[in-house]
Amino acid sequence: MASISDAINIIRQAESEADSIVEESNKKSTEMIQEARAKVDSTIEAAKLEAQDQAKHMLLAKEEEAGKEAVIISNESDSNIRESLRGSENNVDAAAEIIIETVL
Repeated sequence: MASISDAINIIRQAESEADSIVEESNKKSTEMIQEARAKVDSTIEAAKLEAQDQAKHMLLAKEEEAGKEAVIISNESDSNIRESLRGSENNVDAAAEIIIETVL
């Protein structure tokens, strides 16, 4: 009977070792999942920061471009105003001559 008792002890020991292996595997699996989640979270955060940085650069570039366009439009407007004033001055002189001729 000693051999049946020994066999039962060996089976119990094997079950205990199997349970320990399963438990250790579950712990490692949980750790691996947590590490993977942390890595994914870190990667997502880095991607968000990079996207925000690129958006800022794009915005600054567009603001700079808009500023240049505003200067061009302002210069064109100033030029058009000066040209209109010159034309008005010429008309004032012509109108003054007509008034003088009419009165005299």
